[in-house]
Amino acid sequence: MLTIAPRFPAPVPLVRRSVRCVALAYRLQDGRPYQLGADIAGSAWGALLWLSWRTAHIADQLDATAGVRARAALADGAERNRVLACLAEGSPYALLFSDGSVHYLLSASPVGEKGETALAGTGTVAPRQVRLDG
Repeated sequence: MLTIAPRFPAPVPLVRRSVRCVALAYRLQDGRPYQLGADIAGSAWGALLWLSWRTAHIADQLDATAGVRARAALADGAERNRVLACLAEGSPYALLFSDGSVHYLLSASPVGEKGETALAGTGTVAPRQVRLDG
């Protein structure tokens, strides 16, 4: 007789953690943010892809030196691993770079069970940041 098990244990957890991704530009003179894009990624890997994609689009419009620094940040294997590890543990990640007086912030924040990001609740978590100035 053939017995079919109703459930099989999964080799990896099947819980998907959504990640809110946001790209902003702002000037320190007025401090007003300009949203350059946003997305909800279904995983840390999806968030990394979105951050890389959006960084490349922004870098295309920057000075040559600022564009190279922006692209190099997420092209580095160690930095990509750091992004994935940070999001996997539930911490937000931020990438900061500037071109003249305009500053850019690309962030990825895991979304909690109730839809809030790690920074929105009372137990705020400071994002790990990478600055590309210099």
